[in-house]
This record gives sequence, C-alpha cells and structure tokens, in this order.
Amino acid sequence: MVPPASNMDIVPDMVCPSCRAVIPASANFCMQCGKNIKKTSPSTTIARQIFIYSVSFFLAPFGLGYAFIYLKQPDTKSRTIGIISLVLTVCAIVLVITLAQIFMKSLYGSLDTLIY
Repeated sequence: MVPPASNMDIVPDMVCPSCRAVIPASANFCMQCGKNIKKTSPSTTIARQIFIYSVSFFLAPFGLGYAFIYLKQPDTKSRTIGIISLVLTVCAIVLVITLAQIFMKSLYGSLDTLIY
C-alpha cells in the first residue's frame, strides 16, 4: 500500500503571465516562452557594494545602470545602494567636467593673450 502524499509533496501548477502555459510552481522560467517567473533581487554584499561604488565613480556613465537596477528594488538596503550609486555617478561626472574646464582654460588661456 502506498502512503498518501502530504501537502508538502504536492507542488501546485501555475500559469505563466506571458504565454499562459501551465508550469510547475517551483519553476524559475517558463518552459514555453522562457520568461523569468521568479524575480531575483540583486546582491547587497559588501564586496558587491564596493564594486558598484567603484564603477559608479571611476566609470561614471556605467554607474547609472547599477543605480537604476537597485533603485527599482522594494527593500530599503537595495534602494540605498542605488541612491549612493546615483550620487557617486553624478559627482564623478561633475568632477570630470570641472577638471576638463580647468585644464582647457590653463591650456588655451595663454593663447588668448597672444598678439597677432
């Protein structure tokens, strides 16, 4: 005689929101269309934060991608990482523009005083 299955053993099926195919509830992706069913939140480890902040400051435009990814997350830690990344990116861009202006003035400032 086979023992009856407990409620823990039964995994109900669910429907893919994209293609309406029936898939197991434990699936991460739809087997029919490939849509991501379970959203995974990005990592918030210290090492990941150091990487994101470094990219945000030293490779400023690329920091915007990380900022928007983390700003969309529902938890406050991820949103804080996104805000810090956005602030670092904006500061880095302003710093580069300011340094470029100072450099250009010092380089071409002496040319303005030449008499032709």
